[in-house]
This record gives sequence, structure tokens and C-alpha cells, in this order.
Amino acid sequence: MFAISAAPACVRDAARTRVAPAKRSRATSVVVASARATSGDVTLDRRQFVRSFALAAATLGVSAPREARAFLGFGESKEAAYSTDTKAIIEQVKATLEMAPGTEGREESINKTRTMTNAWVAKYRRDNATTGKPSYGQVYSALNAVSGHFNNFGTKYPFPAKRRDRVFDEFKSAELLLERGR
Repeated sequence: MFAISAAPACVRDAARTRVAPAKRSRATSVVVASARATSGDVTLDRRQFVRSFALAAATLGVSAPREARAFLGFGESKEAAYSTDTKAIIEQVKATLEMAPGTEGREESINKTRTMTNAWVAKYRRDNATTGKPSYGQVYSALNAVSGHFNNFGTKYPFPAKRRDRVFDEFKSAELLLERGR
């Protein structure tokens, strides 16, 4: 069997050696083959190559890797991180809103709440796995109301009772949804 590669190559016949010019062929040649096939010679035609490639791709598709973790598979999953971060921001906002105006540390608490809110929104806003969760919508809405109040009225103006009650209700339903994994 004679196979032709992309560049001119020596083709060995049993009796003589000659140089064969490169020709376009449908056969994909890995190694130039001789009249007698040896153990190192491999020749694939296009159909065999496509079949083996499709089989390899299907095998990789079925055995898709798990989600990457922080370092070599260690660390918490995205779901656990979302739950932990969301519970932390809820507790921070609740503690801030329960402080009366003029209380020492209230402005620092408001600034910490702003920082945590911005970090939480920046981390989870573009993640489609979390933005579709009902708990995300509840928390985002409540954080938006709190941030909007402090941006418009500053840190010295008291948070209205009706708005605080609505924010606490949203947090309560978000905590319930987080317990259910939603």
C-alpha cells in the first residue's frame, strides 16, 4: 500500500527507492507507508478520522467535568457562597436599619452596608444561575430600596417605618427561599 503525504517523501518498494511528488488525496497519512505495513505505520482515511473524532467528542460531552472549585476541587460551591453572602448582607442591613438616628457607629454601619451591597450586586448581577432565583430578586429589591434612601436622603435622615417594614418582609421571604435552596 502506498500512501502520499503533503510533502515529497521517499516511498520504499521492495526492490527500489524513488521520490514521489506530493499529490492531493482524500487519505490522511500519518506516516509514509511502505509496501509492507510495519507496526509503526498508520493510515486513516477521512471517514475513519471523522468517526473517531465524533466518538471522542461524544464521549467528552457525556462525561462533562464538574464545576470548578477554588483550588483543586476544594472550597465551597457557588450555591453555598451565594447563600452565605446573601445571609451576611441581610444581617448587616437589618442591623443598620434597626439603629436609631444619632446612634454611635450608625454612619460607619451605613458605609459598611453600602460597601457590602455594592460587592454583593457586582458579584451576583451577571451570574445567570443566581439572577433567576426568587431570593435574588427579593434581596436585590430590598437592597435597592435601602441604597436609594441613603443616596437620596443621606445618613442622618431616618429610614421610614413603612419602607423598613417592606424591606424586612422582603428579607424574611428571601431567607425562607434561601432555606429551600431557591
